[in-house]
Amino acid sequence: MKKLILISLLFSLAIPAFSKNWNNISTTVTLGYESRYVLYGYRLSKHLWHADVYFSMPAGERLTVWAGSWLGTLPDGTYNEIDFYTGADYQLTDHISAGLAYSMFNYLEAPFPTSQQAHEISGHLTMTAGPFTLSLRDLYDSEAEGHLARAVAAFDHPITDTVGLSLSAEYGYSFDYFAAGDGLNHALFKAAVPVRMNKTWTVSPFIAQSLALDVIDSFEEDQFYGGVFVSTTF
Repeated sequence: MKKLILISLLFSLAIPAFSKNWNNISTTVTLGYESRYVLYGYRLSKHLWHADVYFSMPAGERLTVWAGSWLGTLPDGTYNEIDFYTGADYQLTDHISAGLAYSMFNYLEAPFPTSQQAHEISGHLTMTAGPFTLSLRDLYDSEAEGHLARAVAAFDHPITDTVGLSLSAEYGYSFDYFAAGDGLNHALFKAAVPVRMNKTWTVSPFIAQSLALDVIDSFEEDQFYGGVFVSTTF
């Protein structure tokens, strides 16, 4: 596990090393726990611990490039995954942005059937209006050999100077994504309360309800779960 953490950190730290302007790089480190690992309606395991290091940098007036690494593990040692990702977002207007991303998933140990490595290409079109956000997303997974289209609506509102409220609702539509046929795949409803502890650290407890819809409801189940994220940006 120590080797995995070291590889993840080295990969992430190498990205800004090639930049000529350190002052424009934003770094976010996130640590998290989730009582159930649920991904697009699939209940993969329980008690997920994960860490993420994310870098972003403006590459022009409207273009932002970013990259990072994600590490997930289970306490019993049956699951270890390390991912690397990169992408770019372009601000089309003051309220509309679009982006492309690439991710490489490395499954070192997994309690569910999977290959050792998978690749994902995704894109999004996102619209904002005050506290509301609507994002239309599509991803292609090399292992699934299929697409998953998602519509994600979010609402973020400050309650006090240090406490906020984040609500989101997501629907996914499968095009042969790990299951034969096309149709509604899943729904996900989430509520989080971000608490800003100081100028850099934020703690965000959350609860979520995942619903297995038409394509996967014959072998998956609805799942209520929760967790907490701790993040810092500098």
